[in-house]
Amino acid sequence: MVRTVDRKKAGGYITKAENSLRISKIAIREEAYDAAVMNAVHSAINSLDALTTSFQGKRASGAHTEILELIKGIFPPREYEEIQKQFNTLVGKKNESEYQPDLMGLKDAESAIKSAERIFEKVKAKLQS
Repeated sequence: MVRTVDRKKAGGYITKAENSLRISKIAIREEAYDAAVMNAVHSAINSLDALTTSFQGKRASGAHTEILELIKGIFPPREYEEIQKQFNTLVGKKNESEYQPDLMGLKDAESAIKSAERIFEKVKAKLQS
């Protein structure tokens, strides 16, 4: 499902993305690895919402992976494929980090943060271009 969003609100999503990324780094320092992963996932989601809101006045509101269809024409194919891979990996950790009893480890948190940072930086660059 796709929702229409006022393009002027894209800045709110990018701020949320940046805040979630910042909190994920604090969580990793505090050895709260599940929280680090959760915040990295939410950073990526908000990053892509900022992008589609700015470019299309839309955001995905159903399955998180629906956002990938919306960003397809915004990035060149190679860049899109990189983001798609990173985003799918992050979304794959969402359920495990938020709802399952098994705990995330340091490597999970570091990997999630790295993917979220890459997505955030690509989106930020695209928004500034």
